[in-house]
Amino acid sequence: MQKNVIQAIRSYKMIQEGDSVVVGLSGGADSVALLHVLSQLREELSIKEITAAHINHGLREAAADDEKFVQKLCDMCNIPLQIFYADVRSHAAENSLGIEEAGRKLRYFYLQEAARGSNAKIATGHHQNDNVETVVMNLTRGAGLSGLCGIPPINGNIIRPLLGVTREEIEQYTHTHGLKYITDASNLTDEYTRNRVRHNVLPSIEAATGIDAIQTIAKNIVQLRRDAEYLDVIAHEAFLDCIVTPMESQCTALDAEKLAALHPAISTRVIRRAIPNLTNITSIHTNAILSLATKKSGSAIHIPGIVARKEYSNIILIPSLSTDAAVPHFAPIPLSIPSIHNINGQTISLTKIPPDKFLPPDLKKPKLLCTKSFDYGMVIGTISLRTRKPGDKIILHNTRTLGDSSMPKTFTKKLQDYFTDKKTPKHKRDSISVLACGSDILWIMDENNLTSTKYSPQTGCDLFWVSIWSDT
Repeated sequence: MQKNVIQAIRSYKMIQEGDSVVVGLSGGADSVALLHVLSQLREELSIKEITAAHINHGLREAAADDEKFVQKLCDMCNIPLQIFYADVRSHAAENSLGIEEAGRKLRYFYLQEAARGSNAKIATGHHQNDNVETVVMNLTRGAGLSGLCGIPPINGNIIRPLLGVTREEIEQYTHTHGLKYITDASNLTDEYTRNRVRHNVLPSIEAATGIDAIQTIAKNIVQLRRDAEYLDVIAHEAFLDCIVTPMESQCTALDAEKLAALHPAISTRVIRRAIPNLTNITSIHTNAILSLATKKSGSAIHIPGIVARKEYSNIILIPSLSTDAAVPHFAPIPLSIPSIHNINGQTISLTKIPPDKFLPPDLKKPKLLCTKSFDYGMVIGTISLRTRKPGDKIILHNTRTLGDSSMPKTFTKKLQDYFTDKKTPKHKRDSISVLACGSDILWIMDENNLTSTKYSPQTGCDLFWVSIWSDT
């Protein structure tokens, strides 16, 4: 078994020289064998420190005895032990989870806590039988290829050195080395799904087919994992091609046409890469996002944790908790002339002095980011900095007047129409600042920095400058 474990550790590069390892120690045969084999291989693998963590789930009457057993074992082996207490029943009830799922989530939470101080790898005792049982359960749930790949040998800082070892091999190892372990009585019942698969489903498959179900399915898992890894490489390349740049911090944009042109096996993987932090995402959700590629602009769907919108030629993915905060209206800020304001970390000055002859007094090293000049005589009322409002309009120069004296020199454009023509995504429009006088827009402060023809400087007019500064 040691050879099998060493091969797995080196093949998947689970442990690097100088790593510390926390073993998840339940007291069962698999975790006891794992602790022992890693201790035996510590020098060969150049492991810095081996510690153990035990989580008392409080579900069984024997939980206190289990805790005493692992404490005695670690004392005998001179292995530091951390013990955590998890209220699984309360966590399951509060989060609408089954007992198995709640226990799994809390178990990994406390294992991460145990590893945090030493930045250690977490080693769990999952073995080949566990892997096959997981695949059978995933198959009945309608899982895709990722679910049929079973338990990953490495997942972040979690490693599973026994994944290629059978339960029988582990029990033989404990017998050979005289290792005592706990037998969890709940594993002998059919109360949980995994136990029913272990006790009934897999033996029935073997009886019906005459094959070794564990070994055969385990070989298929290796092949499926290899295929999945290749598809992930292709999907990563496709993701880089589909991603629209520049990306915003709170949302991801994908090119809808490129996404739709991909094979479904790749396009759904691209979507999953665009929403990597979401759980409980199924093929129903990824297919729904993919369907937006052929729908009209403005179409949207809501799935757990995300809002997906078709915005012209892109599919925009926005975390649902940030959809309101990402595009805030803010109250108009009156700006008198002259005046200086600090807004969102930038200094905005309104002066009748050109910016090359004026420096904001409160900045140590002022840097002029942008400036616009306007006809002061055209201003009637209060100038304000704000976001858009219904009825906003801007007067622009009419480029069609060239060579045609019958055409007016200027025209009025609704701000809404401007955004539509520029294909500004709807989720961005409410966050774009404008300089306004009533419903008249002087300056649209987006990437185009468009200003109104009505307020353009004229020869001999009284000017004022609006400048944006940073402190370098």
